[in-house]
Amino acid sequence: METREQAFDQLISEKLGLLRGTAMRILGSPADVDDAVQEALMSAWRKYAGYRGQSEFATWVTRILINVCYDIVRDRAREHEVLEHYGESDDVSGEDAEEECLLDRLDAAVARLPELYRESISVGVLSGLSQDEAAAMLGCSRNTLYQRIHKAKQLLSQSIREVSYEQA
Repeated sequence: METREQAFDQLISEKLGLLRGTAMRILGSPADVDDAVQEALMSAWRKYAGYRGQSEFATWVTRILINVCYDIVRDRAREHEVLEHYGESDDVSGEDAEEECLLDRLDAAVARLPELYRESISVGVLSGLSQDEAAAMLGCSRNTLYQRIHKAKQLLSQSIREVSYEQA
């Protein structure tokens, strides 16, 4: 049985690029990516005793990372709301403002998805992994991943329509 140190050394040497790529696709900011990966690795280190080996170690850490990333997205959204309330938001005009608003709404909608569907979208769509790789990382079949992504898209569409209706 390998030690905790060996498991982490192997994870970092083999999967750091994948972890950073996953975080980058969710967060979009290199500074936030580094913070998220570091926080996820520290959290996994602290929670290592709770790792039961039911999934690959890298999959377990990736799930922790995805949760950390969505915490950061939620924090950003709350911060953005506070800044808007006090009139300190960035001056963006025209199409850029509309596109930024749409992306913010999409990010917020993804962050509100149940964890299962949030992970499926993040790993199955945004990570750049093949369907087989994503399914293996999430510990499910390719068909199950497809069904989860389909359901997540339905939930996202519904959520965005509700927000648009409320704003009208």
